[in-house]
Amino acid sequence: MRVNKPKLITASAYAAITAIVFVVVITVWAELSAPLKDWLKNFSGHHWTSKSIFSAAVYAAATFAFYASLRGTGESTVRRLLILLLWSVVLGTSILTLFFTGHHFGLL
Repeated sequence: MRVNKPKLITASAYAAITAIVFVVVITVWAELSAPLKDWLKNFSGHHWTSKSIFSAAVYAAATFAFYASLRGTGESTVRRLLILLLWSVVLGTSILTLFFTGHHFGLL
């Protein structure tokens, strides 16, 4: 089977955005919920290792699901989606930075 590269890039970008959202949500949630953080620690030995394993699984599953469900994509769609992915990285990084800054100073 031939791989449709623009479709794969699009599916991968959607999956990366999904994984970013997952990491931001699970990170904040685990910091606010001791039982979740303990479960993540028990899963692999460290909560960050578990988050990495789960985020890789989310990315892989989402890439497959998006690739299977997408019809066709053009170059302009790919370009817009990669810009959205870049902004998702910036937003996710900003949210986590602000959360941990607030958490450190006891604001949260």
